[in-house]
Amino acid sequence: MYERLAEIVKGIEELERQRGELSERLRSKSELFPEALEKELTKKIEPKKLNLKVAAVDGGLLAQEFHGFDLVVARAVAVLFEYQDSLLAGHKYHPRAFAEVEIDVMSALESHDYNWHKGLFRLKKELEIACEGVEKFEPEFMLLDGSIVPLVSDKPADDSPVHGSYVQVISLYKKLYETCEKKGCTLAGVIKDSRGKRFVEILQKKFRDERILEKSSDTSLIHFLLKTGERTFAFNYSADPAKNQVLRDLSEWGRKINAFYIKPVEKDRPLRVEFLDGKHSFDEIASVIYSLSRINKNYGYPAVLIEADMRAALDKVELERAYRELFMKLGMRSSIMPLRRDSRPFR
Repeated sequence: MYERLAEIVKGIEELERQRGELSERLRSKSELFPEALEKELTKKIEPKKLNLKVAAVDGGLLAQEFHGFDLVVARAVAVLFEYQDSLLAGHKYHPRAFAEVEIDVMSALESHDYNWHKGLFRLKKELEIACEGVEKFEPEFMLLDGSIVPLVSDKPADDSPVHGSYVQVISLYKKLYETCEKKGCTLAGVIKDSRGKRFVEILQKKFRDERILEKSSDTSLIHFLLKTGERTFAFNYSADPAKNQVLRDLSEWGRKINAFYIKPVEKDRPLRVEFLDGKHSFDEIASVIYSLSRINKNYGYPAVLIEADMRAALDKVELERAYRELFMKLGMRSSIMPLRRDSRPFR
């Protein structure tokens, strides 16, 4: 085992060395990338004195399979931070600081349908609260924890019993885009741990001989490419939205979704920022996200999203409480019980 570990360590060190060397070469060149929306590969971000209202939404989810049904518990919370001269001057919550959980039960789902259902149930809650938050708070920015489009893994098969939930989610995304546009609010999603490769793919079309790009994700390369307080050029979410199996469901909105990466603090990884094309420029969006994310040198993330995450977080006790309530109301005659793997009397 130790010999294999030594080989793995050596391999990782070699990958990082190559990524670092490539990053230095890229920074020294003045290349234009056809699919980039800006001329510069990297740009310095100017900090912004915050005098604005910014909202954020996050959701929490707990789920468990039982004999006879699947139980899902979710909560979503919108947080508003009001800044004056970059100081927090006020805060509000929707629907409340300690929001109630919502319970859902589905039966007769196969494992893959169950996984789709969990994700879609959470997305529906988050998008509903986001729409209500934009209407209620009228912020200048609305931030989501994660992407502003559904992931491919969120899309069930057309014949899945939960496909109707996906249709509802797509409708809610469109409603959120429309609400933000109507209210003059910039919608942005901040992804902590992106696994995307779109940025690397743009580079590969220019540097086909750089084999290290084939072994790199966006963030594994950008970690070496960006210095603190810098961002990459902005780029379209997809090279061809009409062929992207999720973006094409969003109709004309799919062409309005862009992204870039930023490095807010020295000792943390880059953030992927997705945003809907609107009234704010790329530089303005980057300045706001950057200024909101510089609260800790080891963890660069917008403070308002950290607060939303903490408010939406669920304790396993809440899932157990929901199950007990169901069990008490159904009574002993019900066949509902935990799965064998969760109730075996031995290891």
